[in-house]
Amino acid sequence: MAAYFDFLSKILFDTFVFLVFLMAIYNVKFSQIAKRLLPLLLLTLPVSLIATVTDSMLIFTLISYIYCFVFYSLVFRYPPMKIITGYAIALIIMTVLNLIQMVVIMQFTDNPFTNTSTYITEAMAFVIAILLYKFGHLDKLYETLIIKNQVFRNIILAVFALMVSMVLYQRISPKDFMNVFMSFLFTIILILILYAGMYKNYLSLRESQKQLQSYEQYLPIIEELIDQVRMRQHDYSNELQAISMLPISCTDYESLSAALAKELDTSCSDHVIKNSYLLKINMKLIAGFLFSKMNLAQERDINLNINVKNSTLTSKAAEFELLDTMSILVDNAFDATEDGGHIEIVIDSDGTKTSIETLNAGPTLTATMRKDFFTKGYSTKPLKDGRYSRGIGLYKLKQLTKKYDGEILLDNHTVDGQTCIHFLVRL
Repeated sequence: MAAYFDFLSKILFDTFVFLVFLMAIYNVKFSQIAKRLLPLLLLTLPVSLIATVTDSMLIFTLISYIYCFVFYSLVFRYPPMKIITGYAIALIIMTVLNLIQMVVIMQFTDNPFTNTSTYITEAMAFVIAILLYKFGHLDKLYETLIIKNQVFRNIILAVFALMVSMVLYQRISPKDFMNVFMSFLFTIILILILYAGMYKNYLSLRESQKQLQSYEQYLPIIEELIDQVRMRQHDYSNELQAISMLPISCTDYESLSAALAKELDTSCSDHVIKNSYLLKINMKLIAGFLFSKMNLAQERDINLNINVKNSTLTSKAAEFELLDTMSILVDNAFDATEDGGHIEIVIDSDGTKTSIETLNAGPTLTATMRKDFFTKGYSTKPLKDGRYSRGIGLYKLKQLTKKYDGEILLDNHTVDGQTCIHFLVRL
């Protein structure tokens, strides 16, 4: 009977330690699972009974893993893969903590595997789990390693599978445990080296895909501008011929002056001719993006003034990242500007960095607004149902400028008595 309660206490303690870890990983409050937790704890009774009755540690270990999967699946009600990945991270963290604690305990005793040291280790693990739940932000770690990164997810699952295999093998052949443990460490190191190379290739491939998507989106636009300029050149030669005939058709100075002014006004106000300077920009994605915004400004009757001070743009950032920066700033300016409004865009380069400026009507900035603008999730754009969209544009902009040691300036300007928001990014 004493052995039964000993197993029961250990299983309950381990259950709560992993429960706290998983609550931190999934960002779940205790109140959300409290009602279904107490009945499910009854599952520990038959598991403890099996541990007491069976002589096979292998069978008990297998049943323990099945119990953990069933228990946490019923508690959190998440898909199986989410339970497995969450449990894998919790197990890896617990293993690392136990190894550290074991090294510390071995400084005071030759045998770190006594019941007393085991209880001390588990108690410390429980305290650490609570601290991580309160202050550790394990949910962000889970989101970064598992949800957003397939390579790291595979690494975590591979390490978890090896850990489970090592434990099961140790249950079969306890005498060979150290050999198995050393093989396990060697395999883990090998996997990490292989996946490090794969992850590097993954990042390179992801950047190439982003660049390809940008080219697919904006190169057809710049090709359209080139075609329009070529067509306009043909019309332009006809207009020059018509202008050369004006002195013959106009009999006096006043009629000649009026006809010439009319022809020149028509040519100078031509949309294609006015935008042809974009073809001089060395980054064609940027040129295509600006031309698309010029067309949008025409549709919305927005007075868009683009000043490209230097057509040779240079930056440490890749072209598609510079495009992302410009897209965030310009799209925000268009979102904040009503039809018939005014937007200023200034682009310059000093040979090392490219500066992008936008100026559009907006509110007077407060210290809180300046801070909130670059916070992940903050947005001033309401959706149709009255909720606010999840703003990540300016947060992403801040990350890009930080990555390449850039600068962001946000302030207010007054133009013709109207308050405007002014952004300046150097990247």
